[in-house]
Amino acid sequence: MLTLLAIVGVVSHRTILGLIDDSQWVSHTHVVLELLQRVSFQVTQAEAAVRGFVITGNSSFEAQYLDDKQNIWPLISELRLGTSDNPNQQKIVSRLESLIKERFIVMDEGIQIRKSGGLNAVLAQSKNSRGPTLSLQISALVAQMRGEENRLLSERNLREQKSSSRAFVVALLAVFLAMAAVLGSVLLIFRDLTRGREVDRLKSEFVSIVSHELRTPLTSIHGSLGLLASGLLGGSAEKGKRMLEIAVNNTDRLIRLLNDILDIEKLESGKIQMHPLPCDSSELLSRAAEVMTPMAQDHHIAIHLSNSSKIINADPDRILQCLTNLLSNAIKFSEAGGIVIMRATPAGENLRFEVADQGRGIPLDKQEAIFERFQQVDASDSRRKGGTGLGLAITRSIVQQHGGKVWVESQMGKGSTFFFTVPLANTAGQIPTSESNSDAPIITATQ
Repeated sequence: MLTLLAIVGVVSHRTILGLIDDSQWVSHTHVVLELLQRVSFQVTQAEAAVRGFVITGNSSFEAQYLDDKQNIWPLISELRLGTSDNPNQQKIVSRLESLIKERFIVMDEGIQIRKSGGLNAVLAQSKNSRGPTLSLQISALVAQMRGEENRLLSERNLREQKSSSRAFVVALLAVFLAMAAVLGSVLLIFRDLTRGREVDRLKSEFVSIVSHELRTPLTSIHGSLGLLASGLLGGSAEKGKRMLEIAVNNTDRLIRLLNDILDIEKLESGKIQMHPLPCDSSELLSRAAEVMTPMAQDHHIAIHLSNSSKIINADPDRILQCLTNLLSNAIKFSEAGGIVIMRATPAGENLRFEVADQGRGIPLDKQEAIFERFQQVDASDSRRKGGTGLGLAITRSIVQQHGGKVWVESQMGKGSTFFFTVPLANTAGQIPTSESNSDAPIITATQ
């Protein structure tokens, strides 16, 4: 299964590269068509300026003509560069450039005759002028090149559509295989959890497989699906776009699940070491609120901080992980317009962190169980709210490794408050911190 998943990942990568290449060729053809339009317009505008000068003798028409004459040559150079992949078009560009040069020579002569001999002299000369013939020849060459580019555009559009369809099919297949591989691995692990000594070996193998075999192709597939779903590579049917969005969301959830499983296994096996440092509780609360502000804005929830700044002895990154886990749950299970309060208060030799919400509450018989793996108040929450059921288990493991404890107090219909304690630092030799006991919101996340 893993080998097949890796092969599909490689095929998906190559298919996406092919789709990007086809899209670039379509864009390139549009650029060439636009250049042809600009060249034709520039010649026509120059001819109109010459006619205006011949009829009126107004020098502003001559100035316009000189600008048009100067601007035509950079366009010819761009057109030559843009058709460098097509030898037939290159030959036509050379012929077109020659005719345009000759046409401007004729127009230069007309201006000089008007200046020296007046309008009658120009009218007499025009009977023998090659100007109209050259204009027709230029228009014919431009039309010929435009026809060739339109033919190429049709072919390239068709090729892009086929590439898009292939990419869509390959990406969906990759997602389904990834889901099957992950679910199979998870089921295998939890089926063998009762096998005594075999459990530790299976856990280690699972961590290794997830780290080295599943995470890389899942990340690659997720990036490819995100590129397709963004619409940057061309349009697709609305139903197809919806399927891609579902696939991207599912891979997001799989990656979160894998990361959480890895964290809980490493924490409980002791492979993740805590690195306690003196750190400011106020700074940790502010950082957690800052990280979760975008999510709070999406749910129309306000975050209020009420903090007595204290120095604790803890691993700041892991305590921040606990706070963001609890804050994420509080936001997800609050109604729009609600408030989530975060505070830290001294409790003997410990500092007690609190995260309080105004959500639906937790039944008494569930208040212990929710700290176990894959336990949630409602089994449908993992689908509707997007959780993995591991956040509270990870939080408990981190707190316990700091020598603290975690618990919840809740009333149905009124909300829940999660608590955890962390030892205060030995204040001897510490720089005193300022006390701040304000209950005013210092971060507001509502929109």
